Amino acid sequence: MDGATKIVKGDATMSLIITAINLIGGIIIGSINGVGDLGTVAVKVGDDYTPISADAASKVIADSPVDTSVDGDNRIVIDINHKTAATGAYPIVLVSYDIVCPAYKESNDATFAKAWLTYVTSAEGQKAAQDAAGTAPLPSNLTGKITASIDQIKVG
Repeated sequence: MDGATKIVKGDATMSLIITAINLIGGIIIGSINGVGDLGTVAVKVGDDYTPISADAASKVIADSPVDTSVDGDNRIVIDINHKTAATGAYPIVLVSYDIVCPAYKESNDATFAKAWLTYVTSAEGQKAAQDAAGTAPLPSNLTGKITASIDQIKVG
């Protein structure tokens, strides 16, 4: 689990107030397009060395399980498989999460949260994040789970 997950899980007050839905907003691997003169490293995965790339970061997340030990319905928390053997995966990544409430008093707030998360996790939103910040796109094996989680946001 990443540090953000531990904070949300460890802080009971925050957990009770937010009862958050964790979603991948983008798999942040640094601004690949903007590393300039900084060096990067190819990491050995299996018998091969994998260079850093958005595609390689997405592959490790696709090969990582959802952490089912996290309390709360509709939370999607990734337990990054740092020991992946998936071909072309880069196992050194940071996952960012968007955290929203599962229910809102005002329908406008629920509508906004759903619209924001729907955009962030859409192909268009993922492309915008990749272009702006060098994030990796969501793996296709998570999009259905994320969509189902977004659909559960309620008013009341």
